[in-house]
Amino acid sequence: MIDVHVHLHPPRLYAAIRRWFAERSPWVIDHPTDPAVVAAALRDHGVDRFVFCSYAHKPGMAAELNAWLAATARELAGVGWALATVHPDDPDPTADARLALGAGCIGLKVHEDVQRVHLDDPRLAGSLAEVAAADGFVLVHVGHIPWSDQTDDGPARIARVLDAHPRLRVVVAHFGVPDSERYLAMASTEPRLFLDTTMVFAPESPMRRAFDARALERVATQIVLGTDYPNIPHAWDGDLRGLRALGLDPATLRAITGENARRLAPALA
Repeated sequence: MIDVHVHLHPPRLYAAIRRWFAERSPWVIDHPTDPAVVAAALRDHGVDRFVFCSYAHKPGMAAELNAWLAATARELAGVGWALATVHPDDPDPTADARLALGAGCIGLKVHEDVQRVHLDDPRLAGSLAEVAAADGFVLVHVGHIPWSDQTDDGPARIARVLDAHPRLRVVVAHFGVPDSERYLAMASTEPRLFLDTTMVFAPESPMRRAFDARALERVATQIVLGTDYPNIPHAWDGDLRGLRALGLDPATLRAITGENARRLAPALA
């Protein structure tokens, strides 16, 4: 299996993120954060490769964070693959993306809520072009979920990005909630659009939504397994259990849990 949405951060940043959740949310998160321990836990669950990310939430930290991400990917030796980060207020986000991709990152993570930027912001256009040129992909957390269902018309924004970058592949995190139906309709005609399963199918997840198996079957080649592990208030396999409970065709489940990710990112093949 391949998990395309894992969080790894430098220790000080991870400690700050955990403090934020402990102080400002009802989530109880107690999974390990050390990269080697996270990788071992995923391996124990049958995950042989995973994609991990962090994010620059303020200017001046992306370059250092990207160096850590690339170094961590090298330490994980073909098991963990990193997504770069950029910040729109840095002097040259395009150069930051180019350098990170050259150092081994396989794409870019944008968290619209945390970074307070929309994916179609002109300041990110150069970074997205670099990702497309490198045959990478963008993983984007659209809008303010889970704290608010306001996405500021996220699907239209993603459509504009795909139109502007004809070679770019985009993964919308959390199955595009709350705009999932619109994304599913878009995916039926846009093969470069993917949705990940992060926190949406786990029965115990605070972000769980109900979906009919037939809706998934129609775009089965464009759904990828994602979990947000280890920054989740439930077990890693929650989304996997939720998918299995839908009674999906075995071929569809295999595609979602591994085969689609290999098409999404050549490095994972």
